[in-house]
Amino acid sequence: MSFILRKLLLAGLVIGGLASAAAPGATAEVQQVGREAYLKALKGKKVIFVPISQGFDLNQAWVTVWQRHAQRYGFTLEVRDPNMNTEAGIRALTGAIAEKPDLLIVQNPDVQTYARQLKQAQEAGIPVLQVNMQSATQTDSYVGNDWIEMGRLEMGELAKACAKGKGPSTKVVWLAGVETGAANIYMRQGINEVLAANPDLQLVSDQAANYDSDKARQITATVLQQHPDLCGVMGIWDNAEVGAGAAVAAAGKTGQVTIVTNGAGSQTGCDSVKKGLLTVVYNFHADIQGEIAAGQISELLQGNRKAGTIKDVFFGPVTRVDKSNATGRNCWTLDELK
Repeated sequence: MSFILRKLLLAGLVIGGLASAAAPGATAEVQQVGREAYLKALKGKKVIFVPISQGFDLNQAWVTVWQRHAQRYGFTLEVRDPNMNTEAGIRALTGAIAEKPDLLIVQNPDVQTYARQLKQAQEAGIPVLQVNMQSATQTDSYVGNDWIEMGRLEMGELAKACAKGKGPSTKVVWLAGVETGAANIYMRQGINEVLAANPDLQLVSDQAANYDSDKARQITATVLQQHPDLCGVMGIWDNAEVGAGAAVAAAGKTGQVTIVTNGAGSQTGCDSVKKGLLTVVYNFHADIQGEIAAGQISELLQGNRKAGTIKDVFFGPVTRVDKSNATGRNCWTLDELK
């Protein structure tokens, strides 16, 4: 039972888990008691975030939302950016654990690299929130994608577009990110389920583009030379798959090859859809992920549970975006999030 709820029960202001509907003054007192406890719990607390890199649109969206949250409630947010360098990331995590922050937020580059450090943090009594990329070590909370579902959605899109007799062929490509990354591992499970249910689909290439648009372009260009009747490409991040779109355009295959990926929902992703570089983007709304994580930050900073005793999971919403809806709330900019 939380500190706030115990206090309300002792005050006789909660009946059966709900606030008493007695007098307006009593209702106001319920709000005031909860508000004061909440503000006191968050004020002055220290949060450290170790991302993969702050060069990604999703990371920029999260931090913009969290900084607004920190300013509103009086805690500090520090970003220790290893900039895609896993050794630097390990050093950043080790240093953060030594500082004993009130909360550690981590975006894992893969399932194993930070597993030991996350365990150390939990043993040191530091709550850990993982965002969008999970480690083999489970911690207090995960907020992000259901990557198994994402694999099903994307390959399911190609199963429709490239079914026998519908497209130029049944040949498809999977442009992975990092082979040992959680997104890759879990997406592959969803992909395999769809491939098993659609045996006519031919996976003619399964290579890692490492979130790099130039590498995605090179892989796609090579596959198109080998399979000029290629029907579909699916990937793991819209900013990388624009390279695949560029290769398709250069080969004169725009309209023939369906390019499906996922993304944070930024305006640049929508622009790529409008330009025809991408066919469908499954938007996981990094801005909404940031708000969900902000709620978890508040929960974990209130200190109502011992680090590592509860392991929450929160999957955010996903929207299918194509040219018909690549606008409005599906296409955020950082200025709009501030």
